[in-house]
Amino acid sequence: MNLSLRQLEAFAAIARWRNLTRAAEQIHITQAGLSLMLRDMEAQLDCRLFERTTRSVSLTQGGERLLPLAERTLRDFREVADQLSQLSADAARTVHLAATPLVAADVLPQACHELARTHPDIRVVVKDVDRRQIQPMVERGEVDVGVGVLLRESPTTTRELLLRLPLVAVGARGALTAALNGRGTLSWAALRALPLPLLALPADNAIQQLVDARLAPALPREDRPVFAHLHTLIAMAEAGQGVAVLPAFVASTCRRYAVDVHRMGQPMVAMEFFSIARRGAPLTPAAAPLLRALVQHLGRSAAGAT
Repeated sequence: MNLSLRQLEAFAAIARWRNLTRAAEQIHITQAGLSLMLRDMEAQLDCRLFERTTRSVSLTQGGERLLPLAERTLRDFREVADQLSQLSADAARTVHLAATPLVAADVLPQACHELARTHPDIRVVVKDVDRRQIQPMVERGEVDVGVGVLLRESPTTTRELLLRLPLVAVGARGALTAALNGRGTLSWAALRALPLPLLALPADNAIQQLVDARLAPALPREDRPVFAHLHTLIAMAEAGQGVAVLPAFVASTCRRYAVDVHRMGQPMVAMEFFSIARRGAPLTPAAAPLLRALVQHLGRSAAGAT
């Protein structure tokens, strides 16, 4: 037996109107098509459902038994379909995003604030995680998108370049002033000549690898204080313990510290900031406006670094 919801709908319409023509009009089918569905139902059930004459249509005993079940099934299905439609609508307005703690704490809040002004119906769920967790979370479908520097594609993910961010030097107030050039930037040669130590991230960190590639072999790694978190480097720079070279997205964070932030130059070195998503999985419509707001905020923040 293979009765369809369409057949149950046709049966219920005939029972309601007791007229094939009006029932066919209600469910938007021809009277011939309605009669064919009814005959197929009766053949599958091996039971007549209606007594039909030239003037009337009435339920048989079997039809009377089937009608409550058909109406309940149709009602339950419509309720669940409405719930699923609401879930789909909610999902389309929600984006789950993974980012490192500094980006999650100091960049995304402002981007989300700006997004709320233009898209108040969008809900953003932020997961602040270690940078090494971002890609696995995207691959497992725990988040819709991840953002960060130097994220890599994999067989199950794809990435999009959002923008290129300059590197900036972060030091205690006044500590970098004498080393600045006429454009207010700090050259790599001047950085090497500073009496302050270079505050570093772990050697496997993509940010540190980019800095090391520019400085090597001038500054031995073993002489550097190493910290795992960007907030720690900024706080140590504020305390006069050294100078940190970081992507410009830290500029908004640095405003809460007594530090100076200056662009690195001669040559300018940029760090790529990506979004990453599951390959073949369409992004929720809420993701694109969020990423645009994030890029706009990052661009303004980077432009504010002298």
